[in-house]
Amino acid sequence: MKTSKYLICNDIMATGDQPAEFILHNHHPRFLAKVEELDFEELETRPDKPFADILYVNGNGTMIVYRLTLTEYYERAEEDDVLDELFPARDYYTRYLQDIDEEESGKEGYPVKDFSPELPGLKILKSPENWTVVYNGLLAEFNSEEEMDEFLENDLNIEADLLDKGVINEFE
Repeated sequence: MKTSKYLICNDIMATGDQPAEFILHNHHPRFLAKVEELDFEELETRPDKPFADILYVNGNGTMIVYRLTLTEYYERAEEDDVLDELFPARDYYTRYLQDIDEEESGKEGYPVKDFSPELPGLKILKSPENWTVVYNGLLAEFNSEEEMDEFLENDLNIEADLLDKGVINEFE
């Protein structure tokens, strides 16, 4: 039997503010990432270490935000190599959340989708009132799609043709 390269670990002795869930990546580059639940506004905080955010809508329709933050390196690696594994680790954790939802409520939740595979972590949320961009410790709200597109092109240097091909997550 081949062991998965991602393992979810629980620290049953964690208390108070200590993180209780972790993801162990046991292939190169080996690392441990803590999983913490955040308030939506806390997405703007950027840890000093590599991280990946998960926006997850549970089976009851509530959005929950989780952050995977690297806590331990077990071998030398470039930050880009770690991020290349941290983003798939968040997908692994999302599948874990879906399994838990299915068991507990009978309804499977779903992740808020990335805008594009070329821009992992960039999420665009559309509600009847506004547009919200979530990206790498950035949280920005706009009144119109035009304002948002201008920001994405000018401030984040995203090519205009890529903006026409992405996934917009719509919420009521």
